[in-house]
Amino acid sequence: MPEKQNQILLTFIVPCYNVEKYVQRCLDSIFACGLEEDCFEVLCVNDCSPDNTIVILNSNQKSHSNLRVINHETNKGLGGGRNTGIREARGKYLWFVDSDDEITPDGFADALSKAMKDALDVLCFNYCRIDDEGKPLSKHIVFGESSVGNGFSFEKEVFQHGLVNHMGYVWRFLYRTEYLRCHDLFFPEQVHWEDTVFMPKSILLAERIASVSQVFYAYRVNPDSISGVFGKAYPAKSIYDFSFCAGWDLLRFSEEIKDNALRDSFKNIAIQKYINGFAIHLLRTSKKERKRFFGLIWERKEEVKSWKQYLNLINRIMLIPLFGPLVTDLMARVYLMKKKNGNKV
Repeated sequence: MPEKQNQILLTFIVPCYNVEKYVQRCLDSIFACGLEEDCFEVLCVNDCSPDNTIVILNSNQKSHSNLRVINHETNKGLGGGRNTGIREARGKYLWFVDSDDEITPDGFADALSKAMKDALDVLCFNYCRIDDEGKPLSKHIVFGESSVGNGFSFEKEVFQHGLVNHMGYVWRFLYRTEYLRCHDLFFPEQVHWEDTVFMPKSILLAERIASVSQVFYAYRVNPDSISGVFGKAYPAKSIYDFSFCAGWDLLRFSEEIKDNALRDSFKNIAIQKYINGFAIHLLRTSKKERKRFFGLIWERKEEVKSWKQYLNLINRIMLIPLFGPLVTDLMARVYLMKKKNGNKV
């Protein structure tokens, strides 16, 4: 266990929205992390939950003096909850924990000691997946024991210029609080896919980063979450955010990368997978959601003009007023027929 200090060593940032089914298990796992309670704090950000989440949080606050509850006056989304946590954190390090997930405490105290001893900006670790009841499904091992280096050398050593394929999942990292604040590393708010740029940027800007091989996080495969429906039918807002919010942010970020190969990798994935990615998601979703998507496009037509240069010909056609929705509906029927007949699409 890390040596006791006057300063709080770690802040767990737990954004909460409509998670009455899971949040108690999440908090129980945190309080079993192997640290004495005066060494850490739990910062729960209630993002206007309509269910009994706040009742559960308030009850835990009575039992644990190191748990703080902050209530948003308006819903700000997961990114907004995390941003509140970054601003309010008192710990030397912080850890983003989603309120429907859990942490696995074995060996974590030693990992925190390593982060402090090596004065790390970022400590990376592995995760496992659990089902809705908390039963283990699989381990996802990306990181081994590494030496301390800067973000670019770490990316080359660990990801071999493949960081672009591991974006998201900011809960796999322990961050030094002042490192995030000094670099103004915050999340976009009121959008899905809020960690698309945050994660790679937080890696590449680090002056001191290292990894350990242990598994410290348990990601719950929640069928009701955005990531839980990956590859299925997204709602219109999620499709828009994926392509034209996350994709655009990723493209702009790629221009900041000095390494040519890494820059080209990020740029290509931003254009091909994200910005042009709306098409396949439109084909998978309902006609009602497609109509909503085009409504968003027409509302923001001035922004759309700046994206068109990155769209392939078919996707440009799909965004033509009146004609585009008709073409998309026709393509969706063909897509669904092929899928029904068992063809690979």
